[in-house]
Amino acid sequence: MRGQLERLLDASKLPNVTLQVLPFAGGAHSAMVGAFSILRFADRELPDVVYLEHLTNAVYLDKRAEVERYLDVMELLCVDSQPPAKTVELLTRILNQL
Repeated sequence: MRGQLERLLDASKLPNVTLQVLPFAGGAHSAMVGAFSILRFADRELPDVVYLEHLTNAVYLDKRAEVERYLDVMELLCVDSQPPAKTVELLTRILNQL
């Protein structure tokens, strides 16, 4: 676990990474059904895509309505989670307790 926490803290220093922790106290949330990734591209002409990976396959969602639902879920997660600075403080505190 120490190595994982150290890696997360290192990643949080990268300019293209935003790391936020959602506390257990937050309870159930809309992303509990499974992991997903939102792919955004530097070329503004390319639309956002949602990537879902399952045990036996992977799915890319590109219909605007489907992507919008995942963007809404991601926004809720960001709002409910600790801000990046607090996340770093929390992970540092946990790391120091190990």
